[in-house]
Amino acid sequence: MWYGVSTIAGRMLTYLLTPYLAYTLTGESGRYIIGQYGYIYTLFPIMNVLYTYGMETSFFRFSKTEDTKQLYNTQTSSMLVTTLFFSVCLLIFNTQIADFAQLGEHTEYVAWCAAIIGLDALSALPFAKLRNDNRPRVYAFTKVAGIIVFVCTIIFLFSFGKNIHTDWFAEWYNKHYGIGFILFANLLQAAITLLLLHREWRVYQPKVDKALLKRVLTYGFPILIAGFAGQINDTLNRVMFMELHPGTNAENVKAIGSFTMALRLAVLINLVIQAFKMAAEPFFFSIAKDGDAQHTYARVMKWFVVIMALMFLNVVLFMDVWRFFIGEHTQAIYLVPVMLLSYIFLGIYYNLTVWYKLTDRTYFGTYIMGIGAVVTVIFNWLLIPVWGYDACAWGTLLCYGVMMYLSFMWGQKYYPIPYEVGKMAKYLGVMLLLYGVQALISRYVDVAAIRIASGTVLFAGYLFYIFKQEQNELKSFPFIGKYVR
Repeated sequence: MWYGVSTIAGRMLTYLLTPYLAYTLTGESGRYIIGQYGYIYTLFPIMNVLYTYGMETSFFRFSKTEDTKQLYNTQTSSMLVTTLFFSVCLLIFNTQIADFAQLGEHTEYVAWCAAIIGLDALSALPFAKLRNDNRPRVYAFTKVAGIIVFVCTIIFLFSFGKNIHTDWFAEWYNKHYGIGFILFANLLQAAITLLLLHREWRVYQPKVDKALLKRVLTYGFPILIAGFAGQINDTLNRVMFMELHPGTNAENVKAIGSFTMALRLAVLINLVIQAFKMAAEPFFFSIAKDGDAQHTYARVMKWFVVIMALMFLNVVLFMDVWRFFIGEHTQAIYLVPVMLLSYIFLGIYYNLTVWYKLTDRTYFGTYIMGIGAVVTVIFNWLLIPVWGYDACAWGTLLCYGVMMYLSFMWGQKYYPIPYEVGKMAKYLGVMLLLYGVQALISRYVDVAAIRIASGTVLFAGYLFYIFKQEQNELKSFPFIGKYVR
């Protein structure tokens, strides 16, 4: 709960920036800044994968069999060297990178980005150590504190910065208004987060066990490749959009801004997925030797699908409410259901990856992600020029669907888990049916209050359906069970 709730709480704080930015950054200039924000933060995850190269997962894996202190010292030493190397490379090519990232003449932003990514990478292992040491409260406080700094800095700069009249600040304010404020806030967050992790750094000693490092890198390399492929699947479509879509750079950046705002509504599901990943990975490893581990994995998957379906319906059945969340930036809102379903497929895939992590067949993750990347590249290459950002959304759905299918098929061969496939498919089918009913109502009913009322009835109906289907199992749940007859 601490890991999951802290992750959701932190991401919700960031998520709540969406309406603030939507109503603060308006008009064509606002759309451009939001587009820059969406585009640059599309590139960040790709660099994060490079900087961390599977070290977190490797730490959890080898902490079960190796001396944890020696493992931590070895991995941290490696990451210090590689972080410095990658950051220097970014600084050497800052002009080219600034041009590619649509930063204009602000080459200093490349240095800021290098610092952000580097500091985040150096925080990764301390956070993994906190999770491994079962110190969730420290983990939660540090994560949330950094995000509060990020959110408060952005709000302060955009809302109150113009009222500060000192010469140096006024010059800085005018020079960096827009994406500069967001990057500065992120830099401050990363620095403070690393500072709060000082106790984890005090135990670090610069010692390297070469044999251990070799095993760690061998295990982590497929995770690095899979991570790259995963980020290609999630983010490359917007990079390809900038290159392939007919239009000026400014027009394409604004279009990415509209697509980013639609994604913000779909990210509600992704928030839960990320929280689940934080809590599930160490949990899956910890119960791997239990006799009924496979049945536990199957049960977790079923209830994960139920929660995902409820999240999906929460958004699509009440779109008349959620649309106010993004203000005037509703140009791509019709793609929200597609992206929500994409994230459901992605979440199911993350559940399925347990088989290759537990059996040390992480190279299968590389195969699956690589195939997904090929699907992403081909689909977007062919359709972005004629379909625009619609191709980005549908390509993501196809990609995650293929990955989900491949992971399930290979997983059942090498590490069979008795997933209740028929029941989960039925839950998702009913979910889509209810969405179809609401879409039909919305097409012929112009009164928002009636659409919201119909959405409420359909949502309650789905809850009742799940209750009837899972009534016996719900009786065994803590708190809930005592209310189930």
